[in-house]
Amino acid sequence: MHVCILTTGFPRFQGDLFGAFVLEMARALVAGGTQVTVVAPHEKGIARVETVDGIEVRRFRYFLPGLQAVAYGGGIPTNLRSSWLARLQVPLFLLAFACAARRWGRTCDLYHCQWTITAAVAWLANRGHRRPILLSVRGSDMMLSDHSIGRHMNRWLVSRADTITAVSEQIAGRLAEHGVGAKTHVVANGVSDRFLPKDRLASRHELQLPAEAIICLFVGMLVPVKGLDVLLQAVSQIDNERLLLVLVGDGPERAALEHCVEHLGLSERVKFVGACSSDDVPKWMAASDLLVLSSLSEGRPNVVLEAHASGRATVATDVGGTGELIEHEQTGLLVPPSDPVALAEALRALIDDDNRRDRMGKQARQRLLEKGLTWQGTATAIRTLYEQLMERRACVAS
Repeated sequence: MHVCILTTGFPRFQGDLFGAFVLEMARALVAGGTQVTVVAPHEKGIARVETVDGIEVRRFRYFLPGLQAVAYGGGIPTNLRSSWLARLQVPLFLLAFACAARRWGRTCDLYHCQWTITAAVAWLANRGHRRPILLSVRGSDMMLSDHSIGRHMNRWLVSRADTITAVSEQIAGRLAEHGVGAKTHVVANGVSDRFLPKDRLASRHELQLPAEAIICLFVGMLVPVKGLDVLLQAVSQIDNERLLLVLVGDGPERAALEHCVEHLGLSERVKFVGACSSDDVPKWMAASDLLVLSSLSEGRPNVVLEAHASGRATVATDVGGTGELIEHEQTGLLVPPSDPVALAEALRALIDDDNRRDRMGKQARQRLLEKGLTWQGTATAIRTLYEQLMERRACVAS
């Protein structure tokens, strides 16, 4: 079977975090015998055609290479909010994407779309053909449905697909509101086996982190939806000199967050690591005491699974599918979004109690193992849906 994966983000180089979970899924599909071609946006300085771990990668240009502004950077939603050039390029982006999907997908058996907007791309590329379309909805794309125009747009987009996967029950519920519940299946993301409980002190020595600190780790893009200003307000309320907040990632909010750190007098308690290779994230997890996620909105954050696989408890806001990953008081603590007082209280509860924190971390890993959340499992579920789509297509053809 030959599958063409359409995605608005895919790793541009070894260790790139953009679309890393799409790469993990594609690797697992290839390992199971599926031929995979990925079509993704281009960025200046990277190859347009290459093979990565047996995956054929084709990147399309949609504007002058040095001025392409829609994808990557702070992510498409942030880019569109902050750049008029990005907004002007959207029609060119979609047209170039559809042409690339039609060209590179001409020998494929079906299209597998990542995020709702790519369903329109597959629909355009599929004109005159009858290839099935599977759409994977991951969460951030459903934020469009919070507004009237976006809700109508998403309803039209999801109706283009023959089958839909949602990474969480919460997202599946929202899709049902769009009238596609009957063709929606929940297929959770897996977690890489690179995330394991490792020696905390050895990892800190390697990363030059203080051995005696209690490290609260954030991993992700520094963008408004991550609620990092709320997190900094919460940290400022915690009177514990051992606390060190480590922010792994980069993004357009970094300068504002650095200013906030200085204003709150947290320069000795907050460390900005900057952009990090996905290959190094397991080291930061191993060096930490707990993960913190202060998001205002989420799909089903894989970083929580990665923390749990590493034996680390999580303090997170109860948004999107996050509550499906964390058992409150068992594997972590859930708090309301945009509430620095509640977040500070939850962080304080785990910072001040080593035994409770470690017990939650061990339980988190045990629950993860019991659920069998691996990329191989995800690929098997996806492959089953591929086969069902192909059987349905064969029946219609006959």
